[in-house]
Amino acid sequence: MNGQVKNIFNQHLVVVIGVVVALAVYSKFLFFGHISWDDPEMVFKNKAVRDFNLKALFGDHYVGNYIPVTMFTHSVGWLFFGNNDWGHHLLNILLHVINGIMVYQLGRRIFKNDLIADLGAVIFLLHPLQVESVGWISELKNVLSTTFYLGAILFYLDFKTEKKKKAYFLCLLLFILGCLSKSSVVVLPLILVALDIYLDKSFSARSTINKLPLIVVSIAVGIINIKTQTADQFINYSHAFPYPARTGFAGFALLKYLMLFLAPVNLSVIYPYPELKTSVLVLGGIFLLVVLASLYFSFKKKQFEVFYTTLFILFNLILVLQFLPFGEVLYADRYMYIPIIGFAWLLGFAITRVKIPAKAVSITLVVIFSFLTFLRAGAWSSAIHLYEDIIKKYPDQFIALNSAGVESMFLNNDEKSLEYFNRAIKASPSNYKGYYNRGLLYIKNNKPELAIKSLNESIGIYDYRKAYVARAAAYYMLQDLPKAMNDANHVLEQEPTNVKAHFVLGNCYNDLNKLDEAMSEYNKCIELNIEEPEYYFKRAIVFGKKQDFKSSLSDLELCLSMNPQYYEAYYWRGVVKVNLRQNPCEDFKIAAQNNFEPAIAAFNKYCR
Repeated sequence: MNGQVKNIFNQHLVVVIGVVVALAVYSKFLFFGHISWDDPEMVFKNKAVRDFNLKALFGDHYVGNYIPVTMFTHSVGWLFFGNNDWGHHLLNILLHVINGIMVYQLGRRIFKNDLIADLGAVIFLLHPLQVESVGWISELKNVLSTTFYLGAILFYLDFKTEKKKKAYFLCLLLFILGCLSKSSVVVLPLILVALDIYLDKSFSARSTINKLPLIVVSIAVGIINIKTQTADQFINYSHAFPYPARTGFAGFALLKYLMLFLAPVNLSVIYPYPELKTSVLVLGGIFLLVVLASLYFSFKKKQFEVFYTTLFILFNLILVLQFLPFGEVLYADRYMYIPIIGFAWLLGFAITRVKIPAKAVSITLVVIFSFLTFLRAGAWSSAIHLYEDIIKKYPDQFIALNSAGVESMFLNNDEKSLEYFNRAIKASPSNYKGYYNRGLLYIKNNKPELAIKSLNESIGIYDYRKAYVARAAAYYMLQDLPKAMNDANHVLEQEPTNVKAHFVLGNCYNDLNKLDEAMSEYNKCIELNIEEPEYYFKRAIVFGKKQDFKSSLSDLELCLSMNPQYYEAYYWRGVVKVNLRQNPCEDFKIAAQNNFEPAIAAFNKYCR
């Protein structure tokens, strides 16, 4: 047994080292939290994930994606790890390592060359471009779909060489699971056609017949995801340039990917969209022509390994080259997660022509890339650190500035938050979100007049429901109840389930002493979100006004069970206990010790 293990270790030394080093480097993420981009919506604040709601997981779409298998996996992760970030990071890391091993197997089986197999695995596992996909919890869709994608190719190779129907159906099954993990897997039929050309050294229309079931799945999944991307407003018509310009941008993106692969420095989660300049489009067009020419000549000269690998890169990038505009960026590190395999194979072909010891090259890359990846991973230590990393490289990047402002506000660094929001607005005066978030900050700091001014600017740019709700809250702070109710009702006419609008309306009715209407609004709030302690607190006050002290006590108990630091609730629980002829002293004491002024007088009155 020991001899077998030793033999396996010696035979696959480079990939074993790559796996061990990858686990060591990425273990850094086990000490990091999650970020505020997508992670809350996908996992940590996703009720369907927490409740293992299969109907919602398979029936709804999330952040512009219909990815039920990924959402199911997130839910399984929640069962095991709950809200512990390290567990969700661990899931990504383990899948990444499994993917690296499969990349190694593919390299050996397709090219019959140890150097190319080793390079493919090492670069895939350790290149710093991979940090974004592995370290971002929401990118589980990327690493998970790749597991199914690579597994499908391996089973197709089994079918190709052994003609076993079982292998074909397993390939089809993994392909479907991959598509339901991330829609980009729909390109697999094209990859398999290119693989046939490489293996058969020619193109045959007959060989495409077995791809027809996969093509049908691709079309269906593609239609579903275009609809979900459109519904969630991820199709970005601000980048809907004329097709000649899109072609130039596509070539420019390919050139940038090559440069990032060869020189992975100054990496960023966001790279600003390049300006619509003739120089950019011409450069991109020229590079695209070079790529297409290399395809033509490699096929004509029967250099099928170069032909297949170039197609592998192009097919895996085709959906993110902005021919169909979506999102905010032209190119991104996470889009390279699978295509980097092709770049690594091309590098391997180049190195095989130079007489350099294969293992020495691979080990050297392990050392270089592990160091760079370890450094890059540090940017993900926290959300604010990540956003500031982007701002350091691109000071006028609105998304990063706006996100840094939100994160600083969450961290109670309000002065810094205001600075970021002001910079974001200056960088993009026509973006309504900067004004909206600055309005929220003013509300937090009890500056309703400034909040209303900022929110008016947001609404003037875009009829944003959240801005109306925030403005309603600001008007309520000023006790301008008619305007507060008008904004809240405006939102509820369009979105009857907007819980925050119901809450503002409930507060207004409460202040107007319209207790039945207030009770109705608070009941709706609790129906829509049973986990918010403030809704129970406010309803408890209404119950108290109606002299229903038992119901009031019950709601205050629920409020404090959810938030034991809600010190005002201790005071009111004490008041309710006075009315129920129960001992209120412990509640008054807790509230008084935490500087809630009315509790001090109450404690002196009832407990001295």
